[in-house]
Amino acid sequence: MTKKILFFTAAFLLTILYSSPNSIASEAASQDSQEALPYENKPSIGETFESEELVYRIAFWWFSHAADGRIKVERDGDDYLITLYAETTGFIGWATRYRKDIYKAYVEEINDGRRFRVKTFERESKISDRVRRSIITMDYEKRIMKERSWGGGKEEKHKEEPIPEGILYDDYLSAFYNFRFGAYGPIEKGREYTIRTFPKKGVSTMYLRLVTDEEKTERMGESDTVDYLADIKIGKEIFGSQTGEIEAFFTKELIPVSGVIKDMIFFGDVRGTLVEIGTKMDFKKSAGTF
Repeated sequence: MTKKILFFTAAFLLTILYSSPNSIASEAASQDSQEALPYENKPSIGETFESEELVYRIAFWWFSHAADGRIKVERDGDDYLITLYAETTGFIGWATRYRKDIYKAYVEEINDGRRFRVKTFERESKISDRVRRSIITMDYEKRIMKERSWGGGKEEKHKEEPIPEGILYDDYLSAFYNFRFGAYGPIEKGREYTIRTFPKKGVSTMYLRLVTDEEKTERMGESDTVDYLADIKIGKEIFGSQTGEIEAFFTKELIPVSGVIKDMIFFGDVRGTLVEIGTKMDFKKSAGTF
């Protein structure tokens, strides 16, 4: 039970942030995709999202503020760094010794700035003075994926495996921005997307569908804020969900304002709400104004 509490915040953010989801990519829209972008003739994907920061509040059961999370994009030399930070708060924070989860994706632009490709993906979990870390390194020239992890100051895993020809794995974070930029194909209601992610327990794909306007209205009524509703399906074991089903709600600018992980074991539905957004244009909104 404690382990599940410590994990659910990052689980929520890593899923709504794809869509917001363990990745988002159309198999047909891989590295050589020639489909037009919604940002055509505008800055590259990195320039578009540089300095964006999204802040979320996580809730479940009767806890309206069980955790906080934020995701941001920064320039890192010629490349970019995407960071996701999540921390439990209040009573849940006390019960979990204020666990912190930090995910970092070091990404490069490919396809003439039309897509992010992960070079290194790092995860660090802190519980009191205990730290666990893992690093995944992608070498597309040699087509090798390397994974290492540490716990208690000792290395626990060190493995390598080949990256199949023609396959491009997306991490959770870069996939979020690739989707919003249109790297996986046009953003169309009723369209389905298949995403290749890091292999985990035999699961390396995620599925996302943007529902039609009729479906959206039927399920949530009229909304002045939400323009897109995404249904996401991931491996049930990845986030401890009984169904692997997620709902994510987006504005017309493809900003995820809220999301629900369905039927998480022990927790039931876990909900997250966007409470603040900042960009390099100094635009910022606070909770209640979306």
